[in-house]
Amino acid sequence: MRHRHVVTASLGILIVGLSFLPAALGAQGTLREQTAGKAARPQQIIAVNPFLPLFGYFQAEFERKLKDNLSVALGGSVAPWNNDYANLDAKLRLYPQDRALEGLGFSAGLGMARAKQDNTYDVCTPQPSCTPVERAGQWTTAPTVSIETQYQWLMGRSRSTAVTVGGGAKRYFFSDDAAVGGLMRVLPTARLTIGWGF
Repeated sequence: MRHRHVVTASLGILIVGLSFLPAALGAQGTLREQTAGKAARPQQIIAVNPFLPLFGYFQAEFERKLKDNLSVALGGSVAPWNNDYANLDAKLRLYPQDRALEGLGFSAGLGMARAKQDNTYDVCTPQPSCTPVERAGQWTTAPTVSIETQYQWLMGRSRSTAVTVGGGAKRYFFSDDAAVGGLMRVLPTARLTIGWGF
């Protein structure tokens, strides 16, 4: 009789334990999914503009998350304004919604730029007896500061596809001579890139 009570009690404990098993497995699966979802969020993004190379120009950026609301980026571009501008910038980007690499971002940057001045002509006298000689514009280098606003979407199941649009302004600290050569000191900036997050 006593043996039967022990078996009955053991079966009762086993049944109760088995009844909690699905809940425990479900909680474990949910935890695994949450952990996988967090692990899948990219910590850095490499992005390029896929259209500019068709026209002989270039735009690319590497961005890395520092904190929930902060990232650092290194970008480069060759821009087709009246003159050719080649830029290299380091940026600090703030994400006010605490979702670094995703959503609305504001950045400030410091960089260096090279730009080509307009072609010049040698002036000679007397005018009727000589022809002005055209000289190719010189390249000049200057530091820059920039500000930018952007919005970045992370797409796909793994959230590894980044699409970014944005714009801002850049100040070039060219010398007075370079400015006379047709170089502008303040220019708008635009960004349209597609990238890979990992």
